[in-house]
Amino acid sequence: MKHRTIIAACLTVALACLIFSCSKPAQPSRIPSGYGQWKTTTDIRLDYPIPGHEDKFRVIRINEKGLEFTRGGGSPERITFPEGTIIAKDIFGVTNPGPADQPVMITAMVKAASDPQARGGWLWIVKDLKMGKETVMTGDFCVRCHDNANEKHPYGWKNPGGAFADYVFFIPGTDSVVEANPY
Repeated sequence: MKHRTIIAACLTVALACLIFSCSKPAQPSRIPSGYGQWKTTTDIRLDYPIPGHEDKFRVIRINEKGLEFTRGGGSPERITFPEGTIIAKDIFGVTNPGPADQPVMITAMVKAASDPQARGGWLWIVKDLKMGKETVMTGDFCVRCHDNANEKHPYGWKNPGGAFADYVFFIPGTDSVVEANPY
């Protein structure tokens, strides 16, 4: 009886090792921990209601790669962000955060046209900061809304010429690009 218990325990440990060795490794975060030091894409106070984000205070930042976007001629103009661009938007739980308030969520766009989960050449990501969970949005809600950035729109620079803006509403340099942490 004692040998059967030992054999059963060994088999259980072996099975557990097999299961854990076959499981998928955790996907590394697509939003780097230092993103809060990136430049902001606009100095416009983003506390007004917009679809998908309500009226919660938002701060949009872009990595250095994204600042290398190109503006092509033609009619309409074509703005293109390079592969590896990351645009991260802090979403606060309130409209007017104080110094102690922290974001509750990050939404991000990662330019990765060859990724099978990409929509419009971008991965659309939501990160729940309380849970620490990142989700790639595979539906079309995000890209359909951001498709409006590719024509005249009511936000930021308003895209007066109807440029193809690569799904980005706040093009760096169309108002003032300011250093991180404007609040």
